[in-house]
Amino acid sequence: MLHRNRRHTKGQALVEFALAATLIFLLLTAAVDLGMMFFTVQGLNNAAQEGATYGSRWLTGPIGAARLDEDAIRQRVSLEAGDQGGIGFANLLDLNNNGIPDIAPDSGTKEINADTGNAVIDDYVEIYAWADIDLDGNPLPDATSCYDPNVSPGGNIAQSFYPCYIQVVVHADYDLVFPFAPAFDDEVQLSSDFVVLLR
Repeated sequence: MLHRNRRHTKGQALVEFALAATLIFLLLTAAVDLGMMFFTVQGLNNAAQEGATYGSRWLTGPIGAARLDEDAIRQRVSLEAGDQGGIGFANLLDLNNNGIPDIAPDSGTKEINADTGNAVIDDYVEIYAWADIDLDGNPLPDATSCYDPNVSPGGNIAQSFYPCYIQVVVHADYDLVFPFAPAFDDEVQLSSDFVVLLR
């Protein structure tokens, strides 16, 4: 009788362990996913800061019109973590995470986003020049462009009567590791932005 109870107890412990271990491993996987997402966002934040800081100092444009040098800003964002694309969390050279560089390293050809028809790098690295209309140090609620549309071609930042800020927003697609993620979505888009006063 005692021998039979011991066998029953061992079987019960095995079933309890299997149930508990499954839950623990699922939670562990979710924690790893959240941690990797956190580090990815930190990488995007560093890239956005690098692009915005560079863009705040170096303007370009034809004679009589100062504009943000968007191509140079996007290049600074892409190369913020070096020419290998990153440290394993966010590949800044392949922001849509499809295995194809956003800009071909040899030819400089930009990959086209099939959904929008735009270059992937243009969709995933957004650049804005905002005027601080109410002079409170935060131009985002004002949502007014710094460009003076009366100056051709394409406007002129230098003609703005208000302080101008540059905002760089960097997006990246992240493939989830969590086993139940496909029930929701197997990929999530992460983003980070940085705003700095034009100098």
